[in-house]
Amino acid sequence: MASSKLQALFQSIGGEPTLKIILRDFYSRMASDILIGYFFQGKDLLAISDRQTQFLLYGSGLIKNYSGKSPTTAHRSLPPISQGHFDRRLILLRETLQEHGLSESNIQIWIDFENAFRDVITF
Repeated sequence: MASSKLQALFQSIGGEPTLKIILRDFYSRMASDILIGYFFQGKDLLAISDRQTQFLLYGSGLIKNYSGKSPTTAHRSLPPISQGHFDRRLILLRETLQEHGLSESNIQIWIDFENAFRDVITF
């Protein structure tokens, strides 16, 4: 699953500490979004964003083990996620990454990684 481009991206932004900051912001935005916020109602956003941090570090090859749920399993208990919901998530991700100063090429690397999970998360 390791991606050398994703690994370089995460290293260039400062590794896990910066990744956590970005993901906490991102999950806060998703939770308050009118279109997808209901998926996060009553959920522990810090725990979710921290698990996502670990998943991304694992997916990039920066850590060797990940003990969390797979994307398919993690989303199984949620209401069905449509293509439109997934697209909205990517829009919010792009906006978050832009506001955190990532370059367009790094944003695209991150979005491409996330988009690779579209078919196992959406219906």
